[in-house]
Order: sequence, then structure tokens, then C-alpha cells
Amino acid sequence: MVTPAKINLTLEVLGQRPDGYHELATWMIPIGLYDELAMELSGEMTYESNLTSLPFDSSNLISKAIDRFHEETDRRATYRIDLRKQIPIGAGLGGGSSDAAAALLLLNQLHQNPLTDEKLARLAAQLGSDVPFFLKRCAAWCTGRGEKMEMREFPHDRWVVLIKPEFGVSTAAAYSAYKVLPSELKRGQTKKTEWGLLRNDLEQPVFQKYLLLPEIKSWLEQQPETELALMSGSGSTMFAVVKSVDDGEQVSGRFSLFFGFKFWVQVCRLNPG
Repeated sequence: MVTPAKINLTLEVLGQRPDGYHELATWMIPIGLYDELAMELSGEMTYESNLTSLPFDSSNLISKAIDRFHEETDRRATYRIDLRKQIPIGAGLGGGSSDAAAALLLLNQLHQNPLTDEKLARLAAQLGSDVPFFLKRCAAWCTGRGEKMEMREFPHDRWVVLIKPEFGVSTAAAYSAYKVLPSELKRGQTKKTEWGLLRNDLEQPVFQKYLLLPEIKSWLEQQPETELALMSGSGSTMFAVVKSVDDGEQVSGRFSLFFGFKFWVQVCRLNPG
């Protein structure tokens, strides 16, 4: 099963909730960048991945998805799991959440669909705020801590340039830094677009620590092909929305010439459908 990445076209932090999470309003859009997850019933639990630095332990969202599925359905089984990673870790692109959602869908298929869509969504929300989005894989306006979804259309004719430096950003650290910001700095820079007023409130705390990221955003905004430049999620990926794959290749090539090649750079379709 292919598992898509996402970008946040806007991310508004609306305050802290009693449960410790932050209240969000975010427009998440799937993009044409994928991991691939295969699972099958097996006599013993085995796990293989092209990314050797990703352990299969209690921190792994696929492992957590298996545990929660077994608890919910009162079933026990072992699996052969193969994960091919293309979505970078610590990038703000939702790779781990997407893999977890795919694991839930595959587990439900392997066990003859014991869980309804509603129960799957509830399990997904327990695994992480972004995981329910990846069950549907459609452009959506997400609220609460990200788990409440309302489908919100976005055009299928745009492309996106993704730029990630060698470092990642911890989501927990980004929100912790946001929490202690002065109130006047808790709102990201707003950009007026044909899709509305868009911003990412986590840019402020992340940019204060990682000074390269605002430089990349500023550079992207200066490119004539760019319609919108933002950080995705809690970073560290910066993105630019453009009108065509040719525009994207122009921006990515120019970026590599200007900044050098010590970056992960991809051009892919935005909202591939």
C-alpha cells in the first residue's frame, strides 16, 4: 500500500487545550510523495525497511498501530512487515502518521474488516493528530488537535517544491517553544492567496532556532514561479506551490545552484487525487 505525504497549506494554533494538546485549524493536502508498506500474516513477526535507522520498537508508529488494533479487536497475530521509506523523517510531511494509517487499513483487511470506519478513525486519533487524515487521503480542514476533519477541496493542477535541510525538527520541541513565545509572536506571517489567507504559526518558534529556514522561505518567495511559500507542519521542510512541474524544476534547479546540494529537494504533484 502506498502511503502519501502531506503539506499544511495553513496551520493556525488557536490555544492550549485542557488535555495538554494545542487546538489547531489546519488545511492539509496530500502530495505525490510516498512510502510503501506491505503486511501479511506470518508465523513470526519480521520487519524489514530500507531505512536502517528506523527501529521497530515502541517508538515506531506501525508497531503502536498493531498494538492498538490487537487491543481493540482482541485478536493476536504476527506479521511480515516491509516498509520502503521515501518520505524523510522529522520533515513535517507526516510520513510516520501516514505509515500508521496504512498499517491500520492493512490490519483491518487482513482480519476481515472487524472495525468500522468510525472505529478506525478513533484508533487513528489515539496514535497521533495527523493519522486520521491519512485514512481518507483527501484535502481536508482539520480542527481539534487535528483529528476532526471536514473535506475541503483544493485544485489538482498545482505542483509543490519541497526543500529539507540535513536536520529535522521535533514536533514536541516546536510546540514547547511556541508555548513560551510572547503573545505578539504567536501568529505566523499571513499570505493572501486565491485560496484564502494562509500562514503557519509554528514558523515563529522554529525560525528562531533554525535560522536557515527563514532564509529558504525568503528565497522561495522571491522566485517568480512561487505562488505560496511556507514551512510544512513543524518543519523542517519548506515548500513552494507552483503552477507546473516545469516551474517546479526551474525553482529546484535554481535553489541547488544557489544553496548547494546538501539538501533533500523534491518536486511532486500537490493534491494528486
